[in-house]
Amino acid sequence: MAVPQKKFVSQFTMMGTVISLTLFEPRQTAIEAVYDYLEQMDRIFSVNRQDSELSAVNQAAGKKAVTVSPQCFELIHDALNYSRQHADSFNVLIGPLVKLWKIGFGGHQVPSAPAIQERLQLMNLDQVELNATQHSVFLKQAGMQLDLGAIAKGYFADQIVTQLQQAGITSAIVNLGGNVKLLGANPLTADERWQVGVQAPAAPRGYPGLQVEMPAKTVVTSGIFERYFEVNGHRYHHILDPQTGYPVENQLDQVTVVTDQSELAEVLSTVTYFKGPKAGAALIEELPGTEAIFIDRKQQVTVTSGLKPRRKGVFYIE
Repeated sequence: MAVPQKKFVSQFTMMGTVISLTLFEPRQTAIEAVYDYLEQMDRIFSVNRQDSELSAVNQAAGKKAVTVSPQCFELIHDALNYSRQHADSFNVLIGPLVKLWKIGFGGHQVPSAPAIQERLQLMNLDQVELNATQHSVFLKQAGMQLDLGAIAKGYFADQIVTQLQQAGITSAIVNLGGNVKLLGANPLTADERWQVGVQAPAAPRGYPGLQVEMPAKTVVTSGIFERYFEVNGHRYHHILDPQTGYPVENQLDQVTVVTDQSELAEVLSTVTYFKGPKAGAALIEELPGTEAIFIDRKQQVTVTSGLKPRRKGVFYIE
């Protein structure tokens, strides 16, 4: 096939991160449609906007059910299912804990134990009532808060790729602040495969420590190297344990998950971070078409069996 000489990269800031969309043909209308879609999602899901649908649900906690859009209902429904499936590490009701710690949002103090225990009491999944007929959500306890931050970008990436496909676009790179989803064949390489860099934990953003060659998949990383604070030499990062209320303690710097669905990859990157390289890799090995890369505090790399070494620092997936 003829290799095109151009790619068309659009970047804009939204939802507190940089959005990058790479196409291989000039399709301004499609780019504007993605921008409009993400603006709509921000109006629905932002916890930093008082007028968002998610804020309305949280503000009505303990008072009444709130009717939401189909998109909002769908993502909350998915997030609750994942929370039940992975209760030890993923809980969509972690909002009160996130706001208490404020890690990445100016927080520099360890909360008191009683304050943490108080927030943990607001994370009971049985206290959420969904009505599929009315598309309504009711948080039964005052003070409960949904936080979709650990899953939302994956949902958006999946929807954007579907949107691009419906517009007749056959190849694209969607990058939502480090959540990467690929569409179709890579028109710039002879073998039509993609090369995706995996962020090096100790380096500034944009410096890949590893590279993966693959067909069109999604790549999502959970790590502790960007959002944290230190007190008395101890680092407190933003991946909070829904069982204890404190940042999870282990020897991992980050986990990168490679699979087909970005929403699932977001969840798995958090869950496998909790599990660590051995148990995390065992979970991933059970899932078809899914791989993971674990990097520990000593920068030792562990990969699942489908990631084959090509040369130093480079792996490939069939």
